[in-house]
Amino acid sequence: MHTKRPLSILAIAALTTGLLSGCNALGGTSNTAGGFGDCEVTGEAGSIKLETKNPETLSIATVLPSNGWWNGESPETVKSGFEYCMVANIAHRAGLKSVTITHQSWDQYISASNQDYDLSLASTTITDERKQVFDFSNPYFQSNLGVAVKKDSKVTEDNISQHRIGVLQGNMGAQFTTDKIKPKGGPQLFQTETEMFTALKAGQIDAVVTDTTLALTNTHASNGELEVIAQFKVDQGYGITFKKGSPNVDPVNQAIEQMTEDGTLDKLSETYLKPLFGVDPNSIPHWELKG
Repeated sequence: MHTKRPLSILAIAALTTGLLSGCNALGGTSNTAGGFGDCEVTGEAGSIKLETKNPETLSIATVLPSNGWWNGESPETVKSGFEYCMVANIAHRAGLKSVTITHQSWDQYISASNQDYDLSLASTTITDERKQVFDFSNPYFQSNLGVAVKKDSKVTEDNISQHRIGVLQGNMGAQFTTDKIKPKGGPQLFQTETEMFTALKAGQIDAVVTDTTLALTNTHASNGELEVIAQFKVDQGYGITFKKGSPNVDPVNQAIEQMTEDGTLDKLSETYLKPLFGVDPNSIPHWELKG
């Protein structure tokens, strides 16, 4: 990103919602209704040009649920959220009338095993390895890795490697935990955020290491049962993903730049993400690995 955004300023767009659904080849559900849900769109319609599968609609793949980013349990119920509304604004600026959402599992999404869409996003960290599979937009958000625990946990900066750590499979937290924290027995892998934080509540693991934003969203919703006690500084950048060679990368980068400069991304963060965190992410202390 041309300007590094603080952790509390996130950008994600909400996609549209509707009543019609179908199944994709991988079992995902697709929302094919029109409009932009509850999103307020900004900027000039037609200021960018996108090549889309279907006229007047932008086809998106994501991973649900993801509260704050995509507010809804399924494509049919998503009407708002940071990423949803960011993409709605991109579609509007491209002169399109609606967004179509297809839900995929994280494994399906990150492996790009079904790319029957115009673009995809699910708080996806830009890495050199993933660039072999996708083309990425410029970053629209910067994040660190948060450490979530139960209230009054005994996990500390000095002993975290001695504890059972849960990570989301394919998330940067998994690689960081394996390579840097090196917990005894390795990290415990989970397929969804819900499963991972449920295991933390149940005492099946002692800590979760994942994006600070995701950690804050889940702990703030726990009514004080869980908390984020620290974060590791990794300067992750989230990007929108495309099929290799997509002609849509440059115009989407133009839209991201426009939304950064006109304050759209800041407003989306203020509306959809800040209320979920409960604290200023920048106030969370940073840990450094020992040895």
